[in-house]
Amino acid sequence: MISVIIPVYKVESYLPECIDSILRQTYRDLEILLIDDGSPDRCGEICDKYAGIDARIRVFHTENKGLSAARNLGLREAKGEYIGFVDSDDWIEPDMYEILLRRLKETGTDISACGVWNECPESKHVYSVCDKVFIGPEATRALVCNLTNAVWNKLYRKECWAGISFPEKHIYEDNATIYKVVLRTESLSCVPDPLYHYRMREGSTVHTNSMDYLIDYWVSIYDRYSYLRLRPEFKDDREFIEQMEKQIASAAVRVWKWIDRIPKEQRDYGFLHRVSEFMQNHYPLFGARNWYLSLRVGAFFTRYASEVSIFVLHIVMSFHRLYSGLRYRKKTLYPSI
Repeated sequence: MISVIIPVYKVESYLPECIDSILRQTYRDLEILLIDDGSPDRCGEICDKYAGIDARIRVFHTENKGLSAARNLGLREAKGEYIGFVDSDDWIEPDMYEILLRRLKETGTDISACGVWNECPESKHVYSVCDKVFIGPEATRALVCNLTNAVWNKLYRKECWAGISFPEKHIYEDNATIYKVVLRTESLSCVPDPLYHYRMREGSTVHTNSMDYLIDYWVSIYDRYSYLRLRPEFKDDREFIEQMEKQIASAAVRVWKWIDRIPKEQRDYGFLHRVSEFMQNHYPLFGARNWYLSLRVGAFFTRYASEVSIFVLHIVMSFHRLYSGLRYRKKTLYPSI
């Protein structure tokens, strides 16, 4: 049996489509755990209605504690041999779990992953994955370098999650958790089919401009790097370590892209100093005044930072010009207030 864990909060317009897509699965041996995370809208009522329609649905009503707490509750209550996650504003293809389970059994791996449809308001595009099996350290390398770090486009054997939980009261919980699961199991298989539909909408948790989000996003990537680079199987893998460092730099671009939208009194300047110090230590060209070195910095971000556009590069270089003198005097990009 597959236990599908669905945290539910303020998605009454999308929830029926999500639940219906799971009820239509060609693989029928499911239990569906709807975790109503104290949603203030009609989500709790919708969950109860569906529970009365299909006996495979179990509903849990809790006070609002966040996505991580809801998922952790689902992990504790799950009775299936396999675990799946679906976000309550997303939906899945009818044969997603049948295909992922078949892949697990055929390969003997502990985790299977599929491609994703990124559903934007005006368009959609496919996030593809390779048709391949990864064993040993290669599984972790593949996750970090080539696959989405989300938990929801994957199927897991339940024992993969023994002793592992999502960090509560944090926003970017997937990035802080999934690599630990893959590192433990050391087996991951992929099917290229895009079977999960990820809805990219304004107002969702990961598209909220807040200081907490920026901190959790960057720190989750930095902490993963700090942990993995000291592991015996990775500490001499310079190519992998450099790839993780580039991801931290890419996350720094997102910080600079959104920091101007956060009022000064809400900014965490200690965190911004930390981001600046990492960049200065790992990329000495960062903030250089010489035009040629500045061009090299721009080329670096264009090549390696996934969030970069001409607009973002303009913001980054504006920060360089604005604070370059202060940086060389105080060894920091951001002044204390």
